[in-house]
Amino acid sequence: MAATKYTTGLRITDGAFNAASPKDAALATATATLVESATITSAQNAFNPILAEGGKTAITIKRTKIRLSGTGTNDFLGTGAGILARDGAALVLTDSTIETNGPISSALVAAENATVKIYGSKLVANGGPLPADYKPRIGPGMMEPPAPLGLVGTARTLLAMSNSRTYVYNSTIEADGWGALSTDAAGDALYLEANDCVIRVRRAGYGTYADFGANVVVNRSSIDSGGMMGIIAGKARTRYDGVTGTAADNVMMIHSVMAFDITEQATFEIANSNVVARGSALLVKSANANIAIASSKVASAKNVLLEVRKNDDANATKTNGKPVPGVLLTVTNSELEGGIIDTDPDRTTMVVLDHASLTGALKDVTLAIKGGGKWTANENSVVTAADSATLGAIDATAGVTVQVRGAGVSATRKLPSGGSLVFSG
Repeated sequence: MAATKYTTGLRITDGAFNAASPKDAALATATATLVESATITSAQNAFNPILAEGGKTAITIKRTKIRLSGTGTNDFLGTGAGILARDGAALVLTDSTIETNGPISSALVAAENATVKIYGSKLVANGGPLPADYKPRIGPGMMEPPAPLGLVGTARTLLAMSNSRTYVYNSTIEADGWGALSTDAAGDALYLEANDCVIRVRRAGYGTYADFGANVVVNRSSIDSGGMMGIIAGKARTRYDGVTGTAADNVMMIHSVMAFDITEQATFEIANSNVVARGSALLVKSANANIAIASSKVASAKNVLLEVRKNDDANATKTNGKPVPGVLLTVTNSELEGGIIDTDPDRTTMVVLDHASLTGALKDVTLAIKGGGKWTANENSVVTAADSATLGAIDATAGVTVQVRGAGVSATRKLPSGGSLVFSG
C-alpha cells in the first residue's frame, strides 16, 4: 500500500495533515484528530473521503455521513473505500453512516496493523455494475467473489487485512452480496470482532469470512444471509457466541485452497446460539476442521447437520494420499437434529457427543458418546464406535439399522426404540 496513490478528501499521516493532499471542502472544519458532523457525497471513482495512516495518527470520526457512488479500483489497497485506516493508525468511528454504491467500494477498510473501533454506526456496501472491460481474476483487483464460492455481488462492506484489529459495537453491517465482515491477506495476527450488531447480506454472500491467519469473533449479534452466515478458509478461526441467524445455504462453510501445509486446520466454535440454514448447516469441503457446538441450536431445513465432501474447486488443497487431521465435531450441552455425512475419501470425521443428544443419520463417521449423551438414528447408518461405552448410548427408530464397523464380531442387537444394531468385522 505504501506506494499507492490515493485521491482523498482528508488524509492524516502520522498525526498531521498530509500537505500533498488538500482537504475537501466538506471537511474544512476537520482537525488531525477529529472529524465531526461532516457530510461527504461523491461520485468520483477511486475516491477515499478519509484516509488515516501512520502509527502517530489517532483520529475520531463522529456523526458523519459518507455516501459514495464511484467505482473502486482495488479493495486490497482500499481505493474507493469510504474510510481507509492503515499503517498502524488508530481510528474511532461513532454514530456515523457510510454507504457505497459501486464495485469494490468498501464502506471501511482496515489494514497494515491499524486499529479501528466502530460504535453505533451503519455501514452498507451495495456494490454496482462491473466495468465492461473487467476480466475475472482471484486476488488483488478482483471485483467479484471467486467463482467457486457460488456467490454474487461486487463489494465487501468492511474489509480487514494485514494484521489489523477491528472492533464493532452496536452497529449494522450490511451488504448487497459478496461479504459483510470480510478478511483477506490477513497475516498471522488479524483480529475482527463484532458485538451486539446486526449483520445482513441481502443476496448470496457471507456474513463473516475468516481468511488464513484471521481470528473472527461475533458476540450477541444477528447474522442473516442470502448465502452463508460464515466462511473459513484454511488455518483460521471463527467464534459465534450468542448469535441468532438464518442462511440460505450454510451456517458455516469451511474450505482449503492452495495450502502449503495439507494439515492446516480451521476452527469454528459456536456457543449459546440459535441458527438455521436451508442447506447443510455445516459444510466442510476438502479441509481439516475442528468444530465445537456448545449450548446451541444448529439446524438445517435439509436435515443435514454436517456434510464433509470433496471440493470441486480446481484450486482445492490436494492431500496426495498423505494423512491429514480430518474433521472433528464436538457437541456439548445441546440437543440437535440432522444427519452427518462424510463422502470425502481423503478425510475421516470424528463426532463426540458430550452431555448432548443427536437425532439423525450418520454415514461413515467415528462416534464417541460420553457424559450421558445419546444418538438416535432415524435412517440407516454406518459408524465406527470409539469405545464400548458409546455402543450403550446408541438407539434407532423402528425399521432403522445401524451398522457398527470394526467390532471384530458379527452380531445383531435390538435397540429400545425398535431399530437394530448390527456389528460387523
